[in-house]
Amino acid sequence: MESVSNISKRRRSAQSEGSADYAAKRAELVRIAARLFKEQGFQSTRLIDIAREAGLDRATVYYYVGSKEELFHETVEGVLDSIIAEAGRLSADTALKAIERLHRIYIALMVSYEENYPATFVYIKEQMHEVGAEETAWAQEIMKKTRSFDATLLGFIRGAMEEGDLRSDIPVRLVENALFGMLNWTHRWFEPGRGMTGEQVAEAFWSIFSEGAFMKPAPAQERKEPAGKAKATA
Repeated sequence: MESVSNISKRRRSAQSEGSADYAAKRAELVRIAARLFKEQGFQSTRLIDIAREAGLDRATVYYYVGSKEELFHETVEGVLDSIIAEAGRLSADTALKAIERLHRIYIALMVSYEENYPATFVYIKEQMHEVGAEETAWAQEIMKKTRSFDATLLGFIRGAMEEGDLRSDIPVRLVENALFGMLNWTHRWFEPGRGMTGEQVAEAFWSIFSEGAFMKPAPAQERKEPAGKAKATA
């Protein structure tokens, strides 16, 4: 039987070569792992369970991944990198107002959640609160990226306040918590393919936010008379 150390060497070599077949098999294992994590829970799922679902024996699965944590980490980091890149593109688009940047990243977050489900579900439900307490290099890198993304969101909100699209008398962090807090609870009830799409959910939440108390009121002369209310006559 091949030793673990030899399998690890072969795995590192295969990863550095980066063949399409090898990458495809790793991607398949990530998808299988995410599904099992949701169905059985992260702690209860074993690497052998993932191997069996993929039709592999335990020794073969080690050729592709070193642990179930590695599968999970790869998924989470990929999703986070993608949404950070999108925020960067929006920041660089000078044609957009800050409120438009905020709106677009808001929609992108929920669409990303849907597209990367159930891996994102598992992270939010079981792992997100534990990462901050970990001292591993991976956990610290994730926290660094999360803080950077949070700073970008706050920047969009401040910009919208400065441009007059959001009220400036409400703390920036409160606005962020109110808006993104709606998305943070969707893992309790949202499941792709059942009812509204992720984009529709986000747009519905955005309409609640944009028509509520956080938006800066229009000047009196721009406000419309309520429907059915007759104007006073001399």
